[in-house]
Amino acid sequence: MIPATADRDDQYFFEQALKTLVPSMTIRALYDGEELLAALEQCETVPNLILLDLHMPQVNGFDALAQVRSEVHLKELPVVVLSTSSTEQDRQRALQLGADGFLTKPPILDQISSLFGTFVKEWQLITVTIRF
Repeated sequence: MIPATADRDDQYFFEQALKTLVPSMTIRALYDGEELLAALEQCETVPNLILLDLHMPQVNGFDALAQVRSEVHLKELPVVVLSTSSTEQDRQRALQLGADGFLTKPPILDQISSLFGTFVKEWQLITVTIRF
């Protein structure tokens, strides 16, 4: 799994919550869209999932999503937007660009475990391994 978010504090909480829910999960954290796109170009195995923030430096989440969807070998890669945005406009734009889901970050980080618990069950993330 690749969570891509510019907020390093959020990244830490995301990783901890996901590791608690699925201890066997391998996570590669990236902090901007440019870094994400470079990592995807270099990876030997396509990741199982990308959690994508919309508000990142260099290349924002919308542009990164459009680029991922333009690559033939990444068209089927699940991408779920995880953002502070709760606007219908952002949700619709992300889905139109090819996002497989849209989650709004809870205002209280303690609620992230609950959100991810639902997410893990819905996406059946029992074991996820990514190699770079």
